[in-house]
Amino acid sequence: MTPNERSSFRMRCVQCGGELLAPEWSECRDDRQVHYLWHCWKCGCYFETDVYSIEDIKTRDDVFPSLLLA
Repeated sequence: MTPNERSSFRMRCVQCGGELLAPEWSECRDDRQVHYLWHCWKCGCYFETDVYSIEDIKTRDDVFPSLLLA
């Protein structure tokens, strides 16, 4: 895999700049916010990030509408 083919989902450590592949932990706080806990194995730093969606998020009912029985 070349550097240009790497996933854009990777994060850099806020302390040492090391590349992090995935968060240590994540939590959906509501329909528009996801909270992540990151841990850098290179320097031992822990930090948190929040991601907010600005687009309309589909609910389960939008994706899988309830079936009506006759």
